[in-house]
Amino acid sequence: MASPLATLSASVTRILYLVGFPKELKTKDIQAAFSEFDGVNGGFKIKWKDDTSLLIVFNDATVGALHCPLFPEFH
Repeated sequence: MASPLATLSASVTRILYLVGFPKELKTKDIQAAFSEFDGVNGGFKIKWKDDTSLLIVFNDATVGALHCPLFPEFH
């Protein structure tokens, strides 16, 4: 039987959209929160949408899939 992560598309596991956090958060704060993924299979990039939302774009979908257990709605 395939794992639930195996059924997710690469676009779902490569991109994490974060919204609703305080405007005071800076790029360095987000980088620190995701530091365990930095440098792993190309790491990630942060793309701000506005003051309170951003995209975390993982270089490798397998690295991005590691965040999925934190978000059960994707299973």
